Amino acid sequence: MRTVIAGPPGTGKTHTLIHKHLYNELIVNKIDPKKIAYITFSNAAADEARDRIKKEFPKYEFDWICTMHSMGTKTLGIDTATQLLKDNNWNAFKNKYGHTDMHFETVERENGYYEYKNQYMKIIEYSRCTKTSLQDSAITLDLIDYISEPLLEQINEDIINYKKDYTMFEFSDMISKFVEKDLSPSLDVVFLDEAQDLNPLQWEMFFYLETKCKRSFVAGDDDQAIYGFQGASPKTFINLEGVSDHQTISRRVPRAVHKVALSILDNIDERRIKTWEPRAAEGNVIENLELEDIDFSKGQWMILTRTNDQMKNLVPILQNTGYRFDCKFNDLLPLEVIKAINDWDRLNKGANISGEEAQNIYEYLKYDKGDVKYGFSGGKSLVNVDSIDMDELRMDHGLIASGDWKALRFKDYQRDYIEDLVASGEDLSKPARIKLSTIHSVKGEEAENVILFTDLERIIYEAAQVNKDTEHRLFFVGVTRAKENLFIMNQGYEYQYNIGEEII
Repeated sequence: MRTVIAGPPGTGKTHTLIHKHLYNELIVNKIDPKKIAYITFSNAAADEARDRIKKEFPKYEFDWICTMHSMGTKTLGIDTATQLLKDNNWNAFKNKYGHTDMHFETVERENGYYEYKNQYMKIIEYSRCTKTSLQDSAITLDLIDYISEPLLEQINEDIINYKKDYTMFEFSDMISKFVEKDLSPSLDVVFLDEAQDLNPLQWEMFFYLETKCKRSFVAGDDDQAIYGFQGASPKTFINLEGVSDHQTISRRVPRAVHKVALSILDNIDERRIKTWEPRAAEGNVIENLELEDIDFSKGQWMILTRTNDQMKNLVPILQNTGYRFDCKFNDLLPLEVIKAINDWDRLNKGANISGEEAQNIYEYLKYDKGDVKYGFSGGKSLVNVDSIDMDELRMDHGLIASGDWKALRFKDYQRDYIEDLVASGEDLSKPARIKLSTIHSVKGEEAENVILFTDLERIIYEAAQVNKDTEHRLFFVGVTRAKENLFIMNQGYEYQYNIGEEII
């Protein structure tokens, strides 16, 4: 028997899975936790589920709280350190088969997927994940005019042979071979979260697992299906049959933001109809401000763009605000710099730190003359030191610096930036209150204040004319991150996403 838990953002789908249905299976039905699988789309989602389940059921031991890829890897016995195709393997592959002019590097995306940079490999992996032909995949990815079809077929065949010869695997193999070899663990119940993000190959794995179980529970929201470029399709979830346990009250979205969200949903043609209500707070929707006019002095902020390039354009503006922000393109304050400042502050307040933390501090403690670092001239090693205080560092490790963070030596541009942050009252010991990101990277997250940029690049605008539902879903996700205030803005690109309008 299958139960489907559908619900818009903030309605508590994961909470319902864990606190209602998992509780019922463990406590009421007394199912052995080792016969329960809780699988989800990304590593981040699996980690969150694992933490929540451990907190709710501390006395129970679960074996299968993981991603689908992890379940496949474990049951197949794959050593990801040696058997997973990586950059060094691609070099050997290219030399073996004469594809020396090709580049096959992979990059791990924040959502848990691995993506090939090379267009041939993008097509091949997309074909495997969607269970479609190479040619159809190339057409779908709009790459058919940029590749040689005979070469595509040859590379695909060569990869298959290479993996067979050297017992190597790609990420899609973790799922396909799991099903082919009938490797399901002994299960009574399977839970699936973030179901709207599954590709056809992953759905095949889930349906296979269902045949081994007594009951299944599936949670998701097709309106948040935004990974179509990786082969995911909301159609399967939209048409999924089962006992309905739909969630209807959002604990996140206020009334004003809810109205904007509904105006977007009205334009999505293919969706699972879900009735839902906002929380009681009114909230605010503000349009047509400039980023420089925003007061970032208080609260949590999320600044969202459609693409990485649009995000890069905003970095200099935010750097000039005097407030700290997280962004993969903001390299002014690397983690080790923040850690050095905070650990130095702890030392000055009488706390103990580890030897590793002390060594990191010493990287920023230098004499005015020469390159001799404090503590490394006649001092003892800190490698194996578990705990040490300021007095011990002075006596045994040559530390002579004193004072606040200004005792540490940074590059001039870093020092200027830190001074601006301190002047604005930023607490560097806490996580940044401002996050700059693409919409794709924040699904599942929320913030008090969300700034959503509606700019579209030409290629995206043209693609939206063919599949407008994809773009509507993406901006629906962006809008519904806001708990209090939603700011709708643009950078002045030629093409814009017009919220609430049928034609993009």
